[in-house]
Amino acid sequence: MAAATQGAEERPGSAVAPAGMPAFAELERRGAKIGRIDVYVQNLFDPSDPRENHGIYRLANRLHYRTRERTVRNSLLFATGEPLLAHRLEETERILRGRVYLNDAWVVPIAYDETTNVVDLAVTVRDVWTLNPGISLGRSGGKNQSKFQIEEENLFGLGTNVQLTHSRDVDRTSNSFDYTDVNLGGSWLQLRLDYADNSDGAVKAASLVRPFYSLDTRLAGGVLASEGSSVVSRYALGTIVDQFTALHNKTEAYVGFSPGLVDGWSQRWFVGARYDETNFERLAAPTLQPATLPEDRKFAYPWVGWQIIEDRYAKTGNLDLIGRTEDAYVGRSLYAEVGYATPALGALGQSWLAQLNALAGWQSEDRRYLFLTGTLNGRIDSGSLRNFNVTAGARYFDRISNRQLFYTSLSVTSTHRLDEDQQVLLGGDNGLRGYPLRFQGGNASALLTIEHRLYTNWYPFRLFRVGGAVFFDAGRTWGRDLTGAVPLGLLKDVGLGLRFGNNRSGLGNVLHIDFSYALDAPPGVKTVQVTVQTTQKF
Repeated sequence: MAAATQGAEERPGSAVAPAGMPAFAELERRGAKIGRIDVYVQNLFDPSDPRENHGIYRLANRLHYRTRERTVRNSLLFATGEPLLAHRLEETERILRGRVYLNDAWVVPIAYDETTNVVDLAVTVRDVWTLNPGISLGRSGGKNQSKFQIEEENLFGLGTNVQLTHSRDVDRTSNSFDYTDVNLGGSWLQLRLDYADNSDGAVKAASLVRPFYSLDTRLAGGVLASEGSSVVSRYALGTIVDQFTALHNKTEAYVGFSPGLVDGWSQRWFVGARYDETNFERLAAPTLQPATLPEDRKFAYPWVGWQIIEDRYAKTGNLDLIGRTEDAYVGRSLYAEVGYATPALGALGQSWLAQLNALAGWQSEDRRYLFLTGTLNGRIDSGSLRNFNVTAGARYFDRISNRQLFYTSLSVTSTHRLDEDQQVLLGGDNGLRGYPLRFQGGNASALLTIEHRLYTNWYPFRLFRVGGAVFFDAGRTWGRDLTGAVPLGLLKDVGLGLRFGNNRSGLGNVLHIDFSYALDAPPGVKTVQVTVQTTQKF
């Protein structure tokens, strides 16, 4: 290409365009068309970096099955010959960064011919280790968890996930098989198959979905089905009060329509049909039996939904992760759905079912971020409000420096006439780290968390990014629990923790090791809790 503005990357995988190259916004303004699209897949370690040019790292690169070029191309939202649209390039980066088998992704212009108004692009991704023949152990809320698994999240470099797992936690022992392909046959179809043989029953699920994979997607749809059984344990003060078996059967089909991305917003309309049945049985063994079983539920209904999403994201880092690019949503979105169940369609009674989900985000430069969430769901059975649940949350980040951050979050939940198998619980497993899991129960709850986070430069063995936090939690519930006991009031804890972000693996983003001290522990409850778990966030 005889180019007026042309150059080459210093090495494949550079995230920086050649000097003098027009920005994407300028190229879009000029009406440039896309020419050649080169794809580069960086391996786990970079031999050109002296810190990573060692035998053990070269061996890992040789053993790792690198993501195939066509796997990356299957996730591109643009093609040769199309007009360059900056938002599609940016969204492609976000889609690729969202793949568990990739660490990061960049799309940059590498050559531009002003005479033909054609721009060549380079798409670069960085692989992570995806084979996990391993053992993981954890502890939260005073209870242990263990997992033995063999998992490949990028089978033969095709982006397919296959997993065999044996796990044990406070609820059950499980042997499971999971298969997920997010680009079935090179398309945007997503296939998922799950089977679990659990100590309290078996669960089977399958889905074939073509999602709204981008903000400009015009058509979506899918079918989903699941069935299984499980033991429901209800808690008070961290102790199981009673148990029973729940048998689930759910089938759904839907289609979605959209005019695409218009003036920075994407609107979507959905129509579908859903069958949702839950039956309850007493356990055969003479365990903690409930006085009465929850009422069986069967809903068969058509539903309609509407969604609106603003195209606003901020590319940042060191918020929820350590040393990885993060795409923070700083726009506004809303999803609303309503359905009507009737005995004429197979339901047990007449019900209106509704749900509402809202998100909003704001940023002030790359220093302050605020994220708000809200959900509402419930139904009206024969004129009576049932299983009503409303939650609201706020998360605030203030970057004190490149390595220090102040974080606080507040979440509240309020309910009305929950189904008997549902509970509002607060404890060491969902944010009140100094107390046993599922410790407080009621019909409403609130939880405040305050953290001072530290992101260090320590990078042991070029594998783990290390951080730390000093934290304070305060939470309480309202309303009597299952035993009729009054709430314990406001419970507080303080603690400190270590964070290890594994940027070379897709098998868990952040390992937490927390030491928490309960400030208001009632008699008989340990005041010190040690939590070890892998989560998706800092």
